[in-house]
Amino acid sequence: MPLYESPAVVLRQMKLGEADKIVTFFTLRFGKIKAVAKGSKRPKSKFGGRLEPFTYLKVILFGKEKTDLMRLNSCDVLDPFLPVRDDLNRLNRAFVSAELVDYGQKASDPNPDGFNLLLSLWRGLCLENDIKNQNLILRLFELKYMSSIGYHPSLDRCVACQRDIEPPSAGFNALKGGAVCGKCLVSDPAASRISVGAVRLMSKGLAMPVEKFARLKAGPEALVEIEKSVSDFVRTHIHRDLKSERFLKI
Repeated sequence: MPLYESPAVVLRQMKLGEADKIVTFFTLRFGKIKAVAKGSKRPKSKFGGRLEPFTYLKVILFGKEKTDLMRLNSCDVLDPFLPVRDDLNRLNRAFVSAELVDYGQKASDPNPDGFNLLLSLWRGLCLENDIKNQNLILRLFELKYMSSIGYHPSLDRCVACQRDIEPPSAGFNALKGGAVCGKCLVSDPAASRISVGAVRLMSKGLAMPVEKFARLKAGPEALVEIEKSVSDFVRTHIHRDLKSERFLKI
């Protein structure tokens, strides 16, 4: 069977029998791949601790192309993201991002933009100490990742009438895919109220690289509005709640 080599990150793992694990990788070249890591639970495994979630690796897999389950031949660590794994706040936000990608990404469907977004998020979390800023970085990442899989929110014009989003009021309709103007908000029971400033902040984040998210700041009220709008948008389009979200409220 052919070998497949690619940069990859570990999204999650699960036990398989007494000695093995099934690891879910998000790879640069092949998209989301599940692979059996034979003997990885044994104390003297050649994989050691390299298959923990949020590890950036170069992996060599073998199996049939487009198969549901491949086999991990070898892996080398490129970045263990220790600041993420050693800090509970960063770790919880990384879990949300990994769960989103796991549910949002189709198997064996390459998404280089999404892959690089995820790496950039984890690098950003490593550098950011403020919990509120970590939350903003996470939510803006979620918007950009959703865009990378085809769900691009409309934030500059009303999704109902195409007017520009202008003060004094605005709303957000997750099902329709974005912001609504103050006039349409009055007649849209499915839209939640959001400040124009929060909409503009989301629009800025969507347009800029993840590496520059640290330049953006949100006040407490705007951050709450952004968190609700993005969570509703994600839930609506991936058709499920993210279980790891509950850890952000601890």
